[in-house]
Amino acid sequence: MTDPEGAAGSTAADGAGGPESGEEATDAVDSGVAGDRSWFSPALAASGLFTAALALGTAGVVFASPSRTPGSVVLGLTGPLCAIWAYGVVLLWVARAEPPRRHHVRLSGWLVVGVVPLVVGAVVTQAYSSAVGALDGISPGAAGVWACGGVVFGAAVGIGDVRVRMRTAEAERANARNERLVEVLTVLNRVLRHDVRNDLTVIAGYIDLARREGDPEIAEYLDGIEARAERIERLSDHARLAENAVLGDDGVEGTTDLGLVAERVVGTVGRDFPAATVSVAVEDGPSPRVPGHDLLESALHNVVENAVEHAGRDDPTVEVAVRVRPADDLAADRRPTLGDDGGRVAADEVVEIEVADDGPGFPERERTVLEEGGEDALESSSGMGLWVVHWIVDAVGGTASVADREGGGSVVTLRFPRADAE
Repeated sequence: MTDPEGAAGSTAADGAGGPESGEEATDAVDSGVAGDRSWFSPALAASGLFTAALALGTAGVVFASPSRTPGSVVLGLTGPLCAIWAYGVVLLWVARAEPPRRHHVRLSGWLVVGVVPLVVGAVVTQAYSSAVGALDGISPGAAGVWACGGVVFGAAVGIGDVRVRMRTAEAERANARNERLVEVLTVLNRVLRHDVRNDLTVIAGYIDLARREGDPEIAEYLDGIEARAERIERLSDHARLAENAVLGDDGVEGTTDLGLVAERVVGTVGRDFPAATVSVAVEDGPSPRVPGHDLLESALHNVVENAVEHAGRDDPTVEVAVRVRPADDLAADRRPTLGDDGGRVAADEVVEIEVADDGPGFPERERTVLEEGGEDALESSSGMGLWVVHWIVDAVGGTASVADREGGGSVVTLRFPRADAE
């Protein structure tokens, strides 16, 4: 059953999203070629020669001027030194940022182009001053100093321009990668929901036929096969929930009474596990309403069912408590938030659901999945159930935490922003 899934995942990964166009595609190629990102290039060398020639020329003109004064000499040295400093800043930035080589041409161009408006401005200003009698004539030295200032201007604009282009290209690549990941997830989920489930239906039919017509001695093996098939089917359900939690368009609309949700979940789990003692207590007080989400019941069901299944005994006890409390009592990292991803704010009141069990305790690796998720937990979790809980809780701005219970067992706490608090 793994072949269709692997083939679909490979196909989606290979075919999702075409190559980027224009500058983004060039950046994607440049990012993988070390030689294309070296800190020096002929373009920068040419602009360096231009800067050096401008600085030396300006200094020479100032010193050769018959009307030079100590002030004009200082000014004549300041301009060239600033130009050389600006060029050095460009080289240092290139060495640190390592932009693609094609951006070296852009930087070099700005170093040269930045000179033009300042030289034109200097000439026009001096020509006007000369026309009105404020100056005797146009000073080449002064124009050269302005030109050196143009190098500083071009360096600042060039670095800013390239930084913006690099960040834009990086964002485009990240978006393209995210789109491919979304497509891969969607394809894998559909494989689990359709192809795998169809195969499991066929397997279940063969198991039933083998029980009725086969050797009674193989019944134990058939039970094992059926248990594994049911586990795979559960993974299929989790994959559907994961897709809806992360990619679903239903989002957070309306409100949901978590007291009623908890009562339904406890009733369902109690029927599925009649040997277990599963109870619920909803504390009197404000209504435990939270931003609505169709998957909240699935998240709580997974937590309660997980507590029963991993209790390590035939007659486990699981207690579910629902209460409303001020958010000020919680640490900052455990406070739920209201609003969309672009403008979340901490909630003032919290609806808290505690699921306490008398089992062997919560494994540390599973705590990481439920509380934090993240790439570091990928190799820690033994299944998808807690991942689904984490994604659903996070989708509505909630938090999850795990603590040891006095006397043995563990307490899983899910916290959500109270809807009325907004």
